[in-house]
Amino acid sequence: MDLILPYINPVKFRNALIANYGFSNQEAWNSNLLSMPKELGKGSLHLFIRNDIHFFRGKWSFKEETLFYSDDPVGKKGFVDFRIGANGEIQSCAIENREKFEFETTKVDGMRIFIPEKFLPAAKNKVHSQFEKYCLDSNIIKLLENVFSIDHEDTRNIMLLESKILEFVHFWSEFLCRKEIDQHFEGVNDHQLNCVKIALHILNEDLSKTMTIKELSRKSGINECDLKKCFRTVTGLPVRKFIIKRRMEKAKQMIDSTDLPIYEICQEIGYSNRHYFASLYKKFHGMNPSEDRVCKGLFGS
Repeated sequence: MDLILPYINPVKFRNALIANYGFSNQEAWNSNLLSMPKELGKGSLHLFIRNDIHFFRGKWSFKEETLFYSDDPVGKKGFVDFRIGANGEIQSCAIENREKFEFETTKVDGMRIFIPEKFLPAAKNKVHSQFEKYCLDSNIIKLLENVFSIDHEDTRNIMLLESKILEFVHFWSEFLCRKEIDQHFEGVNDHQLNCVKIALHILNEDLSKTMTIKELSRKSGINECDLKKCFRTVTGLPVRKFIIKRRMEKAKQMIDSTDLPIYEICQEIGYSNRHYFASLYKKFHGMNPSEDRVCKGLFGS
């Protein structure tokens, strides 16, 4: 399936989703909740339109493989696009000098932000690397985790969601002007930072796989000692603690959003010992997985 839409103009984008693809529209605080029709799949996006910038938080899954296209010229009206996934992936057609807006969009969990280039006080060829560095800061990682943990379909959360995304944009602008976050990366050169990004991609791609530091360092192109030091500097956590944290986050998401048996979730995130998994889960979330699922049944639906 091809999803062909205006992309830069948020009003035209919203109207085309409604008119051409049957999305429903619920107006909320300074925003529109656009929900996908069941015949296309499941999911929605929450679109916020302001005078100078616009952005949306979306989570959806089309029934068939879907490609997004737009006839809007990349960089139209000086807008720079950013696509940020809950998995940490960052992309921008404008910064990457792509000729067209064209990407796979079958299953998405992320947000899109459109910022006028005049608000980015840096050469465009430097913005992407700086944005990646910004998003790797431990405080910004926590902020993004907060953004992606908010249920965007619950209209009671709209003010909170909007404020968190604007907070993210505000700190990004501050970073470009002051570069204060650079202090967080002191002692990590560009090559080492790139290797850490490769390591993060490897770990996030398959949390169920048990990998030694030696194997991870080999695949990332950096020696073990530098990997451990630089990984901790960039993420704020040692490699093992980072893996556990990400596994517990994924387990929580699966507990909340699926009916999979606990033992399957345990295996899915890389643990064979259910009791060990339960003890880790309780340490992170304050209750064991079974208790959390009961609470979900009582209060989540």
